Amino acid sequence: MRKVVTTMLATLFIVACGEDPKNSAIVDIPLIAGKTQEKVAAVLGQPAACENVKQGKKCSYQPGKTDIVFIAGKADWITVNALDDVPYSKNALPFLGLKASTPSSANKFVMRWSGVSNLIDVSIFPSEGQVSYAYIKTATP
Repeated sequence: MRKVVTTMLATLFIVACGEDPKNSAIVDIPLIAGKTQEKVAAVLGQPAACENVKQGKKCSYQPGKTDIVFIAGKADWITVNALDDVPYSKNALPFLGLKASTPSSANKFVMRWSGVSNLIDVSIFPSEGQVSYAYIKTATP
């Protein structure tokens, strides 16, 4: 309950101050999607860890507890885990630096947007009314 009240107060404060919610992005996806590891590091800082995976190189970054799989040298599959204070709603996208919009599909298990900001797919997954994590595909399905 405390999380819900805190989130509501934070959202009310942002709206009352006239700030663009995009400025409060936990991770600004448009700044990192499709970028090289060096450009992503300029935005998120150096990765905490990297490993080679079947698809390319997977790196973990502290801001937003973000995991990125670089495919063909570009940030392609992005997972943002630190979204616990974000309500599970169509208004979650600004916390990812994206404009709020109506999802292409939605149910109690996932909300999915296709073609938002030149991304293939943005999906958010709930946990107790909040966003558990977001998964973004930028180029490779």
